[in-house]
Amino acid sequence: METITIGLLGLGTVGQGVVTLLQKQAAKISRTQNFRFKLKRVAVRNLAHHQTAELPVGTILTDKITDVTDDPEIQIVVEAMGGVDVAKVAICQAILNKKSIISANKDLLATAGEEILQLAKTVGVDFFYEASVAGGIPILRVLSSSLETDQITQITGIINGTANYVLTAMEREQQAYATALKNAQKLGYAELNPTNDVQGIDATYKLIILSRFAFGQSLALTDIPHQGITTISPAQLASANRLGLKIKLLAVAKEVNQQLFSFVGPAAIPATEPLAHVNGVQNAIAIQSNALGETTYTGPGAGAHPTANSILSDLLVTGNNIVKGICGHEFNRYRKPAAAQSLTTVPQQYLITIEDAKIEPSVLANLCQFTWQQQVTGEHYWSGLTPVISATTLTTLLDSLKHQGQQPHYVPLSNSWQMAS
Repeated sequence: METITIGLLGLGTVGQGVVTLLQKQAAKISRTQNFRFKLKRVAVRNLAHHQTAELPVGTILTDKITDVTDDPEIQIVVEAMGGVDVAKVAICQAILNKKSIISANKDLLATAGEEILQLAKTVGVDFFYEASVAGGIPILRVLSSSLETDQITQITGIINGTANYVLTAMEREQQAYATALKNAQKLGYAELNPTNDVQGIDATYKLIILSRFAFGQSLALTDIPHQGITTISPAQLASANRLGLKIKLLAVAKEVNQQLFSFVGPAAIPATEPLAHVNGVQNAIAIQSNALGETTYTGPGAGAHPTANSILSDLLVTGNNIVKGICGHEFNRYRKPAAAQSLTTVPQQYLITIEDAKIEPSVLANLCQFTWQQQVTGEHYWSGLTPVISATTLTTLLDSLKHQGQQPHYVPLSNSWQMAS
């Protein structure tokens, strides 16, 4: 039986999860595959912090990345260190040394993925990254294999567990944003610096990767309008709930007439839709396609074991390719030109909420006709769901409310877009 040697970069939550799962599943892998894995080296930043780490017998712990990337016996490098600059240098060096790569680094893949993928293709090694999107949900393989013969028209995802946990806590327990975030940090669901999660940047990176698989389109961060959840209030969540809606941080990409419209930000979802019931740190991705209609994939979006399981899945594919001598095939070969467009410019419906208003806000009837609903949960606030209106009309409406001394907040209604035919 052939032995395939692995090197690991990083021994944080994900890295330790990979080590644990490799040891736990070693016997099963040997029984079901015609090879076994050997973890030879693990590179960490600080050796003192990992002296008690439980590693397989014979595994070498080092603080030099090059001990992994330049070791001639190592055939696969698993990158679990995070970050962009150092990780990119390490991965490229490993590829040039003819090592296949497995990564969970969505920031790197979104910003430098095309460059690294081309290098791997040129050298003739594998580069897989299933764990970079939605943790334990095997969504990239679903897109690249199971749905390869279908025509995907839209992807809508709840793909950041931190933001979803915070919004769920705010709605269910009427917590302020700051309180919900602090609790998420105590539970380990949010980083000490949660900026990328709560500002929608993490979800945008993941949407960039998903769009490559679903639409064959490489979007840039600047192509996707994105905003976070920091200004969402319990009043908005409560008013949405009363109208049969749930507010979630959504990542959306929709293809129409060779144009790819995208958006990341809070949006109201009808409670009748599956995504409305995805709570806590769970992730979910709804895919609309011509042959299957809508399919929804749910599961844990992060965590040591779900993410490690996706990495192990990539390891098995790479191991088989090494044994068969067929490394170098692209994870995703789909390419299709499409013009990047903003979904925020498309006519759609909006949920508008005004807090601390004792009387009904005055709205010009010929501008936007809808009925304000008053709710009281310790404070007075009004909310209304607009008809489909243009972005220009929305701006005019908001300006008119501000001139009346009101402070309106709004979120779009998911799937209410009125696209030009």
